Amino acid sequence: MALAIYARVSTEEQRERQSIRTQIEFGERYCELHNLVAYRIYSDDGVSGTVPLEKRPEGAQILRDARLGRFDQLLVYKLDRLGRETRLILNAVAELEKLGVRVRSMTEEFDTGTASGRLMLTMLSGFASHEREVIRERSVAGTNRVAEAGAWLGGIVPFGYRKVGEKGDAHLVISEDPIPGLAMSEAEVIREVFRMASVERKSCRVIADRLNQLRIPCAYVRDDRLFVLGKRKQRTSGVWRPGRIRGLITNKTYMGVHEWGKRSVKERPVISRPVAAIVTEEVWQKAQENLTAHFLFGKRSAKNQYLLRGLIKCGLCGLTYIGVGYNRPNGKREFYYRCNGAHSPSIYAGRGRCQSKAVRGDDLEQQVWSDVETFLRDPQPVLEKLHVRLESDAKGSDQTRKLVTRLEGLLAQKATERSRVVGLYRRGRLTEADLDAQMDEIGKEEAALEVQLDELRGKIAGADSIGATVSSAQALLAELRKPLDEPVSWEQRRRLIEVLVAGVRVDTVEDGGVKQSKITVTYRFSQPDQPMPLVLPQSYITGSVIRIPTQLDSVGDHIRKRRLGLKMLQKDVAEKLGVCEPSVYNWERNASSPEIRYMPAIIDFLGYDPLPEAKGWGGRLVRHRTTLGLTQKQAARRLGVDQGTLARWERGERKPWGVFLSQVERFLDQDGACPAVSRRVG
Repeated sequence: MALAIYARVSTEEQRERQSIRTQIEFGERYCELHNLVAYRIYSDDGVSGTVPLEKRPEGAQILRDARLGRFDQLLVYKLDRLGRETRLILNAVAELEKLGVRVRSMTEEFDTGTASGRLMLTMLSGFASHEREVIRERSVAGTNRVAEAGAWLGGIVPFGYRKVGEKGDAHLVISEDPIPGLAMSEAEVIREVFRMASVERKSCRVIADRLNQLRIPCAYVRDDRLFVLGKRKQRTSGVWRPGRIRGLITNKTYMGVHEWGKRSVKERPVISRPVAAIVTEEVWQKAQENLTAHFLFGKRSAKNQYLLRGLIKCGLCGLTYIGVGYNRPNGKREFYYRCNGAHSPSIYAGRGRCQSKAVRGDDLEQQVWSDVETFLRDPQPVLEKLHVRLESDAKGSDQTRKLVTRLEGLLAQKATERSRVVGLYRRGRLTEADLDAQMDEIGKEEAALEVQLDELRGKIAGADSIGATVSSAQALLAELRKPLDEPVSWEQRRRLIEVLVAGVRVDTVEDGGVKQSKITVTYRFSQPDQPMPLVLPQSYITGSVIRIPTQLDSVGDHIRKRRLGLKMLQKDVAEKLGVCEPSVYNWERNASSPEIRYMPAIIDFLGYDPLPEAKGWGGRLVRHRTTLGLTQKQAARRLGVDQGTLARWERGERKPWGVFLSQVERFLDQDGACPAVSRRVG
């Protein structure tokens, strides 16, 4: 009987003072004691038990040798050497048994040839999986405790800091030591980056260029670190890139909050712990606002300039409108603002294609700039509107104050709710996970209440100081008016719009089957960073308005309303009626009327007779033959009279009598033009 020995240890187990050599020595002594000769010893050192046997280096070799029949028994120190999950252990045992190899544990007694032995195998597999989970939970809990205590657990030390201490005593301190060859420290570099972002409003590219000009080494150069490129480790270029600058600016560590675990591949809670702050939270927040502004309004690689880029939101899906240019067949270039949900539906697949209507860009930009220029050159009308609005808000300030009092009471109750939740946790009524969920929920409710309170308090402050608020708006407009004394460039227009336009909303409404865009521009007459901005919304419809007939005075009006309701083009209607497209165009403009021969097809298209009800013999005869598409000559032939007689009847000069009266009555009862059409009048 040939046998083999398999040993495995993971990195976690190595930390627990277990080694691969211990298992091998135990196997050798076991074979010596039982007079067994091992064909080969297979060992996977540093391989996790969660990896299937066939994907381990030596495990795969075991399966290859088993297929060749080189051994028929495999010895393991414990069953958990085959895997740390029940499924993996059972799969490995089943695969080896298919190849004629029996698995035996040197420290556990079980026989897979019996029902009891297979039960024991399953139980031992479950115990192995349970042991792994316990080890993992203890390891994670211990690591979390050390992280919560503020210890630095390894990883890349953020630029601007240095590590002090080792293992559990390691922590971050601000690096104020000068960089070799420079007069600045890393902390001063970070402060300069945030100053340029928050005060000077510079982009990441400009900041990166500035650091490269100063020859400031980045973190990779500082630590002499290598990165993997293909199969080789190489040094980086050692220059600052815009992406690195953005990573610095968005890092909360610099405002004193280090988040441990946010980049972990495994699911684990993110632990926030305090560290020494290099910049204040206010400066950090301003830098984030600058990033957002450059993301929305930066030119980047745009080929065209769009004055309202990043400011327009869709009223249907909430996404941003983007500028899209088109070249018409005649060589003229036009551009539109189109919702991202309609322009790129594949990116927003979960939402479905947005049904919003595109907006002519030149019309909208002209309207907005006209408003802005009017506000700046003649501010008095808009200041009067703002004064009226503030007075209206002041009338409701009593109700607002009552609402503020009620919300303040609700906010105070949240502290009581926190105490109750903690009490339930201490009495064992809540688990730690439930406690975290409840505290997070209370925190969200508190944040929402504070936002509402800030907004309402701003309204009260504005109502209490109407004169000062209007004066502030007047001063802002006077300051912004100075560039208008000279020719205004596109960049100056854009800056003025960024200050005065808080946002643009496009609502797509449907009237009579036709989509129309209702534009609401909210103008801001206060500084963008003011807590309670003074705004004034204005609504209008841009571009050419599609006229939908409301009073149907002609057959052309009936055709136009029906066509728009069916969302058809004029050329489609013309094809259906058997006429040319210009004919339909002229009918709808009431430039001409349809010939009598087309009336049956028109009635069929409309689904009803658009001709008004007639009175008297003459009017009834004219209406009916028109409905049938008959000329006066054709109708006279059908009645058996001459055309002159029919003409006198239609003019009311004479009335049919005798046998002709019967013929006329039968003619009026005919409905040969369109039997299936309802005879109602449109």
